[in-house]
Amino acid sequence: MASQLFRSSLRAIARPNLLKSIAAPTVNRRMPTVAFNATRSFSAAIPRMTNCAADADLVHKLDEEIEYEKSTEEANQPEFVKEFLDANPFKIEDKPGVDEVILSRTFGNEKIRVLFSISDINNAASDEFSAVDDMGAAEDEDSEEAVPFLVRASITIEKENQGAVTIDTVAENGKIAIESIMHYKDAKLANEQSAEADWQRRGLYIGPQFAELDEGLQSNFERYLEERGINTALANFLPDYVEYKEQKEYIQWLQNMKNFISI
Repeated sequence: MASQLFRSSLRAIARPNLLKSIAAPTVNRRMPTVAFNATRSFSAAIPRMTNCAADADLVHKLDEEIEYEKSTEEANQPEFVKEFLDANPFKIEDKPGVDEVILSRTFGNEKIRVLFSISDINNAASDEFSAVDDMGAAEDEDSEEAVPFLVRASITIEKENQGAVTIDTVAENGKIAIESIMHYKDAKLANEQSAEADWQRRGLYIGPQFAELDEGLQSNFERYLEERGINTALANFLPDYVEYKEQKEYIQWLQNMKNFISI
């Protein structure tokens, strides 16, 4: 009897401890709150990393460059552009931010388009147009004379229901030199700038190299272009306009970079 009473009292003592052990595991409920607060503190600190002295220095330098370039910029259309347009029936299609420029005109039943790019300003002068000694020539570092550069121009002449002719040329030192001539039965292939049109052009015969043609035939093609305004005046105009447009695009590039970095 005494042993039974002893076991009963042990159960009574152990039961509260058992209940406490069952109800006790509630400590981990606060853990997600601690982790969430730590994450928010870290993310809130990230934007402060973008406010650095390098940004301010760069914006200041861009401002200086913009001010300097604008000090030499012509406020109105340059005189050489006005003179060319007054003497030649071309229209200029020049879109800001676009690398290419188009001159267009009509000649009888023909539509003529001259396409050129300002990227040629960075191209080195071609050996084909610059006589270079085989032994090399020492350049005068003190010379202030501007180094001439060539401008590639693609000339398209289109006739209704007759397709189009594309003539690849190079303008340098006041001359237009023909490189190749190609005829397209479909005028869209000559003008359209798309992956499909480019793929179709790749499979077509591009014609002979112009320099391989009979000299008399070369002369006739050159006269053919001169009558359409593809002449010395155009050859002198193209490099000047490339420099003018490149300067405009450079200033706008500086401004775009400043606006992006300063925000």
